[in-house]
Amino acid sequence: MKKLLLIIFAALLLVSCQEDFLDVAPENVVSEENLDPEQLVVSAYSGLDYRFNTGEFRDNWPFDHAPSNWCFSDIRSGDAYKGGGGVGDNPGGGMHALEIHQVFPSSENVYNLWRALYFAIFRVNSAIVVLDNTSDFSQKELRIAELKVLRAHFYFELMKNFGSFAYIDENTPVEDVTSIENSFDSSFLWGKIEEDLNTAISVLPETQEDLGRVNKLVAYAYLAKAKLFQGQWSEVITYADKVIAGPYRLVDDLEKLYSTPGYGNDENVFAIQYSVNDGSEFGNLNFGDLINSPDSPADDPNHPYLNGDDFHKPSQNIVNAFKVNSSGLPLLDSYNNSDLEYDDTSTPVDPRLDHSIGRPGITWKHWENMPMRVNWNRDVPTYGYYVVKKYQIDPYSDLRASGGFPWAKGALDFPIIKFSDVLLWKAEAAIELSDVATGMSIINQIRTRAKNTPRVYDFNSPSQDAATYSIELYPTEVTQDYARKALRLERRLELHNEGHHFYDLVRWGIAESWINNYMFKESTKRSYYAGASFTSGRDEYLPIPQIEIDASGGVYQQRSGY
Repeated sequence: MKKLLLIIFAALLLVSCQEDFLDVAPENVVSEENLDPEQLVVSAYSGLDYRFNTGEFRDNWPFDHAPSNWCFSDIRSGDAYKGGGGVGDNPGGGMHALEIHQVFPSSENVYNLWRALYFAIFRVNSAIVVLDNTSDFSQKELRIAELKVLRAHFYFELMKNFGSFAYIDENTPVEDVTSIENSFDSSFLWGKIEEDLNTAISVLPETQEDLGRVNKLVAYAYLAKAKLFQGQWSEVITYADKVIAGPYRLVDDLEKLYSTPGYGNDENVFAIQYSVNDGSEFGNLNFGDLINSPDSPADDPNHPYLNGDDFHKPSQNIVNAFKVNSSGLPLLDSYNNSDLEYDDTSTPVDPRLDHSIGRPGITWKHWENMPMRVNWNRDVPTYGYYVVKKYQIDPYSDLRASGGFPWAKGALDFPIIKFSDVLLWKAEAAIELSDVATGMSIINQIRTRAKNTPRVYDFNSPSQDAATYSIELYPTEVTQDYARKALRLERRLELHNEGHHFYDLVRWGIAESWINNYMFKESTKRSYYAGASFTSGRDEYLPIPQIEIDASGGVYQQRSGY
């Protein structure tokens, strides 16, 4: 892999020196003469984790622009606070600015995300060029189809985060690359994403022998998601049904889903694959979320991970959202009227709370030495008492990277599309098409899994629950307005801190009102929100990096408001 990366980036540097993003001339691209086509495809897949061996620290340690989107969605949407050692602790230089919506085109975090996505697209396009010119590779058409789904994914990420970009594919003439504008024509850009997916669907099988390779159902899932973002509800259902009819399912145990490598394979429609003991220094790990492990004062040997930086802190708002009424249903309109205190175990809550968020005094993933403690938080006055629990590996797992650094990392995959997400897409589409009963019935499938999953047990009395858990099913005969509120809250309860909520708020058209209300309310607890505001028409998308505008010689145009 190290040799592969050196070859890839030697080619990249040569192209960059000529100010051409993609050069199809044989002397300037990786070709079948110097690299096996299968390795090129693997290299394109490896771009999913945003780690690139360019020699620059930021390109191999993407914790300021992680593919989980925790810093571009979760801390911008009310799911999380930035965390770490105070507002001045800023990986990438501008993470706090993201949190309070004061982002500038000079943001290093924004630039790093842009670079990571175009590095990945470069790998995809380079691989397609080589495969197109290879005549004796039996998997040629299949691998090209896989690459086109990967390209659709990377452009989808550009669309969600930037709203516009320069579209470049394997057919882009070299002489045209520097004159391509970052088009604001969203219909064109969605069309190119969907074109790749539809082309791939005609070739891909429904299943693949190798775990992690995209298949026909992954492409259908991305089509459903693309239609969701465009509000084309009937087509969302059509494509979601293709995925739902496949082999995926809701797994039974949420604790294992969030903690145990391999357990989520049946639910993860598409996930970033991570590994240990693969010949590299630490393993191919989720370094984008490296700094999100809980703190451990003085490297306490009784702590499950020995140390961590305590970023990506679940917000008080998302904790409050798990409160339920006497019927076991969410408080759709009033959950944030009062705060659930960190040590309150008597107020009824959805059991998913303690599977996904660490609370002091509550058992941590069956860890036997201690429950979570207040001192696992680095800066309680600034960021509160809660620690992200999702996708921190089981401390006892044989697939954990080590007993120390890199702390809570290991061969625990990160889901990009889960089956629960697909179900909720269909539920949303049904509700928007006024088929409320169908939408609510699908939501109840999600809640039934949560109701039946093993509960978090009390640390001192393992036969008892750790808190007062209650969850019941919604009635299905409700108004469309009620169903829409239920759907939107259910997406948060099920998918919070997985990089979705900000993009949901934007596509629902409520980002300005929701986020401003959130920050105003939070400012009474988190003083750094005082005076912060979200401006519609600007803050829905990140600015185009100024360094890219300058390098384009004015071809790229900045978004309005920046």
